[in-house]
Amino acid sequence: MSKKQKTKYYIILFVITLIYWFFDLSPINLRDKGFFIRLLILSILIIVPFLISLPKKETQNDKSDDQKKDPRNPFDFKNIQNIQIKITSLKDVFKHSSGLIWIPLILAVLFLVFNLSSAKLFQSKKYAKLLTVEEGDFQGNIAEIAFTDIPTVDKQTASRLGSKKMGEIAELVSQFEVDQDYVQINFQGRPVRVTPLRYGDIIKWFNNRSEGLPRLIRVDMIDSSVELQNLPSGMKYSNAEPLLRNIKRHLRFRYPFDIMDNPVMEVDEEGVPYWVTPVLKPTIGWFGGLDVKEVILCNALTGETVKHKIGEIPAWIDRVYSSSLILEHIDYYGKYQRGFFNSFIGQKGVLQATALYNYLAIDDDVYLYTGITSVSTEDNSNLGFVLVNLRTKQTNFYAIPSADESSAMRSAEGAVQEKGYTATVPILLNINGRPSYCMALKDQAELVKMYALVDAQNYQTTGVGASIKEAMQNYDISQSSRLINEPDDDEEQLVAHSFQGKITDLSSVIINGNSYYYFMLDNGNAEDSAEDKFFENQIFSAPIHISDQLPFLESGDQVKIDFYAPKISENSEQNAHDRSLGKAIEVNAIEITK
Repeated sequence: MSKKQKTKYYIILFVITLIYWFFDLSPINLRDKGFFIRLLILSILIIVPFLISLPKKETQNDKSDDQKKDPRNPFDFKNIQNIQIKITSLKDVFKHSSGLIWIPLILAVLFLVFNLSSAKLFQSKKYAKLLTVEEGDFQGNIAEIAFTDIPTVDKQTASRLGSKKMGEIAELVSQFEVDQDYVQINFQGRPVRVTPLRYGDIIKWFNNRSEGLPRLIRVDMIDSSVELQNLPSGMKYSNAEPLLRNIKRHLRFRYPFDIMDNPVMEVDEEGVPYWVTPVLKPTIGWFGGLDVKEVILCNALTGETVKHKIGEIPAWIDRVYSSSLILEHIDYYGKYQRGFFNSFIGQKGVLQATALYNYLAIDDDVYLYTGITSVSTEDNSNLGFVLVNLRTKQTNFYAIPSADESSAMRSAEGAVQEKGYTATVPILLNINGRPSYCMALKDQAELVKMYALVDAQNYQTTGVGASIKEAMQNYDISQSSRLINEPDDDEEQLVAHSFQGKITDLSSVIINGNSYYYFMLDNGNAEDSAEDKFFENQIFSAPIHISDQLPFLESGDQVKIDFYAPKISENSEQNAHDRSLGKAIEVNAIEITK
């Protein structure tokens, strides 16, 4: 190639590189593996002109009229077949590249060395320490929650509610669409899902870009209310922008050297939308162990940005660590505690996160929840579960053996199998001091029809209902029945009892499609024995199948019942009373003695 041709080649290469970077947006950082690979490829393209050899120039008399172009012009694509690479030996490569061949060779060697420096084979213990896990106290860390405060709106339901709300405003739906992010955050003490709008197409972007996106959708996860929050100045910076105001491109041009995770939409306590973008830094070797070192906060209305170091992040920010990064660190912690080779040979003590995860709102923070299971288990069970604070990365492990999320979902679906409903990914709640899965049940149209609660430690204990309140009532009843009929190993064995008295209170419920009758008895005897005194204040349950007379019972009826319960004596009365108070005792037989 002539000097002029090389100059033209490098100008074109430079322009193509800039255009590629404009859309690729990779960080200009040698500690980013993707950038290093691109740099290696670019270095090879730089030396290409020194490796090209062209045949001697033919005379004009030897050419036809349509072959008058100079075959040595590498940009004459009609004659590109004449271009030859003049490499006959390694010596020729070094000779014709003017020594530039050393650049890609050195980069290739460095890439190999840097990869080895962060390889899990040599650094497995450091990968395991990316996450600091503490033993947690379930009842102490996770407070019991009232049914009126249980968040039941998942991402799909929020999307449906948001789209329905948008459809009510003609001037919006004709120009904008709803982005499907629906990120879960806490807003003024309430768990909500927020998402911006998008321009309907490129023409609608051109017509509306000066005003920006006018609204923000906020869906309350507890009461399902939807608010189209008005943004007076309009959201100028978002993922919907195709050019310089695209949030990723805007941040990349301001911070070209930072390795950044994906921006997440959040709203401060005054309702101002911000993009929260974690800045990552390798902590193991050259490339490995990415972790968050800073956070870039970008005002979505004005584009103003500010950086905060970890530990100095405003309290209203909920999503500093991405779910994908946390799940990766959880798996590192579970796999490499005992070294690299143990992770696939022997696998002693090797753990992993389950396939499903969800979020919990605790003390105005958002926590990622997922189960922890053994890599070799096949019984669909968890050894425990972890909660990770997505703002601080504080991680607690709760060593509570339980069914995994998929088993709980199947149990909930089985409770209403005749309806064909499907369960959503459950959230974990503290109900009566026990870890319990809560989920919605949807029909084929993705509409929520019922709710279900499943005991995490005994997934056969379920409660379903058309509302959260009804589901919790049925769950309490189902759990109470199980507890009285499944005594702990250190409790006395159940023995047969009989009791006769007048019904003072009566109620019927349906659990998993079966009718149960709950009642209390008063034997009216002033000289009660210890046994009579104990059972006089107890709740009894009777399934419909034990007697056809149950539907006709009324308060005031005299009945005689047979059941199993702990042995009662003068010395054990108080102890037995403490164990059984508030738990329904299931009746084996009932007889009306009016």
